[in-house]
Amino acid sequence: MAEDVKSSQEGPHAGSETHGNFRGGVTIAAIALVLLLTTFIISSPTIPRALAITIALVGVMTAAGFIPVRGPQDFYGGLVLMLLATLALVASADLPGQRGFAFGPGTAPRLFSGMLALLGAAVAIVGVMVEGPIIEKYKIRGPAFVVVAIVMFAALVRPFGLVAATYVAFIVSIMGSSEMRWIESLIAAAAMTAFCYVLFVKLLGLPFQLWPQPNAVEILVGQFSDIIKQTWIITGKLLPFLR
Repeated sequence: MAEDVKSSQEGPHAGSETHGNFRGGVTIAAIALVLLLTTFIISSPTIPRALAITIALVGVMTAAGFIPVRGPQDFYGGLVLMLLATLALVASADLPGQRGFAFGPGTAPRLFSGMLALLGAAVAIVGVMVEGPIIEKYKIRGPAFVVVAIVMFAALVRPFGLVAATYVAFIVSIMGSSEMRWIESLIAAAAMTAFCYVLFVKLLGLPFQLWPQPNAVEILVGQFSDIIKQTWIITGKLLPFLR
């Protein structure tokens, strides 16, 4: 009787866990395959292509039930870190210093991406070997505002300067919290902007544009126009592989 009760209690949980691993594995494999396609349009595809193929295979094996997932948060979190590292390698593939041991603008992205991939792999292995917490429900508001803030900073820092870009990005990111208070947020944004100025301009001596340029709006529109053009070009290159 006790064994029947125990099996009936574990049955639904095991079924839902298997279904969750199937969806998670398929999702990871699909994202990895998209990254794999992007490696066909870059000049140094070997490492990011190998990473994308490895992650896709892990996703397929997870969906098929060949990989036991004991700690879903660690396992899928580690795979996401590996996907992020692959994306960074693809995005910086054409930067000088990206091949061999030559130093250049691509050296730091390559090193940090490699470290991130290794860290993600270690975390994913922990999720396979050690029992851990399941993936709980999450809210999209916080991460969405943070992503928007990062994109806005990248778009505004050149035409409108470091001061305006940092201030706006901080305000947008803190809007993702339901506990936001405007007075405290405005003061904190000013403090963070001053900190960034002291750190990056005074201490590190980086040549940031501090204040808006006279043609800031035209530069901003031109940036978005270039992004649309590059997206159209990349899409055209990827279409033959999707047919």
